[in-house]
Amino acid sequence: MTQATTSPSSAANDLGKIQDQYEQLLGAFQSLQLATVDAEGVPTASYSPAVLDDERNFYIYVSEIANHTGNLLANGKVSFMVIEDEATSGQIFARKRISFKAEATEVERGSESWEAILGRFEEKFGRVVEHLKGMTDFHLFRLAPQDGRLVLGFGRAYSISADLSQVEHLKGLDGDGHRQGN
Repeated sequence: MTQATTSPSSAANDLGKIQDQYEQLLGAFQSLQLATVDAEGVPTASYSPAVLDDERNFYIYVSEIANHTGNLLANGKVSFMVIEDEATSGQIFARKRISFKAEATEVERGSESWEAILGRFEEKFGRVVEHLKGMTDFHLFRLAPQDGRLVLGFGRAYSISADLSQVEHLKGLDGDGHRQGN
């Protein structure tokens, strides 16, 4: 599904550059922007600190007080985004970002997986996590990315799989990129 621009070696080079920028975004993120829906389909926008495992699953540790926790417990539907910081973005209209549709599943409190992932949270966010681990209203969710979108700037939007095994350059509805009007 990788789209060649001029030659096979050029396509491989382009894919390498895309992958490098993808990895940079993943390496720098601290939190995810979340979109969930309640039982009536009403959307909720929120955020959560997050970590990534070796299989490219994302994890959030969230309180029942937050609307998104109830939504995730009820239906597991979530979309999330990692986005470049406004302060370091070269162009506010074209911030680099990755967004995925995902399936959320709760990780059982106290399980081996729960302990391992909370360990990653402690490594990344420090001692506050030690305090949060004891709060029983908090739930750990694994967000398994499905299809996604990677935006690296104007005219540089790609449909992607979580592991970048599938990358397709996106074009406008008429098959062209951005257009100028009169």
